[in-house]
Amino acid sequence: MSRGSSKANEAFRAILESAADELHLAKKSAAAFEHKGIRGDERAAALANFFKKHLPSNVAVSKGEAIDHHGRRSGQLDLIMYDSDIAAPIAVQSENVLVPAESLLAVVEVKSIVSQSELNTCYAAAAKVRRLRPFKHQFIGARTDGARAEDGRLRCLYTVFSYDSDLGKKDWMEKEFKRIESASRDAAGTLDLIDIVYVLSSGMIRPGSKTAKTNGGEQIDTFLHFYLHVMNFLRREMQRRPLMDWQAYSSKTDSGWKKLT
Repeated sequence: MSRGSSKANEAFRAILESAADELHLAKKSAAAFEHKGIRGDERAAALANFFKKHLPSNVAVSKGEAIDHHGRRSGQLDLIMYDSDIAAPIAVQSENVLVPAESLLAVVEVKSIVSQSELNTCYAAAAKVRRLRPFKHQFIGARTDGARAEDGRLRCLYTVFSYDSDLGKKDWMEKEFKRIESASRDAAGTLDLIDIVYVLSSGMIRPGSKTAKTNGGEQIDTFLHFYLHVMNFLRREMQRRPLMDWQAYSSKTDSGWKKLT
């Protein structure tokens, strides 16, 4: 049975076209700021607003970091998606949240222009996320070769979203993939540490499967693939998450308790 038609539903397509236009507008508006960090924050906020409008209500989107019961931390991440039904954040500040690894579903690193340096940084950060141990087990990469999802192991989708690439459009897929391979080697990791590298102006690469798609004449097609990949992952992964036991984050000793008579 076919999973869908050859062409996206027109109403759905129009919504995503509008969203892509808003992201382009945010990119141009952010250029008014001279400070690179401010421009990056504004562009990340635009993407966060898009997801907040178009994700299930229990999926919260924020800047912040994740922590596991052993105290391992992810470091600050541009956007994290977490299941607020599993657990509220451990800490909430004015701009950042700290969430338990058990509720962490996805990470999106937002870049104005993707470069070799940015990819190196992202692969190092993705390796830290992969080492987190939600429910006392390490996150795993995408399942391949028919591996079953019923094994109880959990995933965290790690995505790089960039507005542009410093490579230009000519032979973009091949050149970008070579840089991705280099970044994964520098991080002493595997290609699948990052699930998606999406460049709004160019296209989308899935490093683990070594597949890519350029915008061609229709930018909205790759934006649609990016959005649906995130949505489908969240839908599947949320179903796999068990109930969280906060005892894992507390003291492991029961000493000090006395029986009352």
